[in-house]
Amino acid sequence: MLHCPNCGGKFNINHRFCKSCGNDLTEFSHAAKAKYRAHIASEHGEFVTPEKIEKLEDVLDSSEEVHYITEGSTVDVEGSSAGNSLFGDNRSRKMGTRGYVRSAITNKRVVVKIPQFLGNDERSIPYRNITSVDLDTGLIYKRITLQTPGQTYHIEVVEPGKDEVRKAVKFVRDRLDDVQTNNVVVDSNSEPDPTQQLKNVKELYEEGFLTESEFEDKKQSLLDKI
Repeated sequence: MLHCPNCGGKFNINHRFCKSCGNDLTEFSHAAKAKYRAHIASEHGEFVTPEKIEKLEDVLDSSEEVHYITEGSTVDVEGSSAGNSLFGDNRSRKMGTRGYVRSAITNKRVVVKIPQFLGNDERSIPYRNITSVDLDTGLIYKRITLQTPGQTYHIEVVEPGKDEVRKAVKFVRDRLDDVQTNNVVVDSNSEPDPTQQLKNVKELYEEGFLTESEFEDKKQSLLDKI
């Protein structure tokens, strides 16, 4: 949300005049659209617009380019540390209580914003953590499922339509192929760098794939090699 330079009142990029003081906002709306348009990748779905980017701005990095956006009502998180549903199946459901649950498929990751009355929840899934992506389609609702080593994310999609969602899923699969292709292959006759291994182990711990005791054991083992 932007603020009128005259009175400080809130406005969005579609407003031509301030509702509070009547100030002409045309110039500022054009500048705002240019700013949000900078987040739109050259290859993107028709559902990606500056207006929708504006609603996701607070969960995007400055250098992030958005290829696809989805809107729905819920995201289910299943697996380690997800919490329990009413059925006790280690699965939690997040609903947008203050608007749509929106996900942005970017050049770096899939990020989900869940608007809540007391703030926003955010889920960030880097491509290097995704092991598979699936799409289920029905008459109205679609669901994108992202599998990671620790958790599975089920993202409900109302918009856009099936064709664009299929393109979005293909884009994610292509990114997974890129990650696998670009993985560094270590010569079997050489010893892996323990410093780099220590960094990788720390990232796994911070992302919840290792328990504290497992992290401490692996850390100490690697420190002994340095």
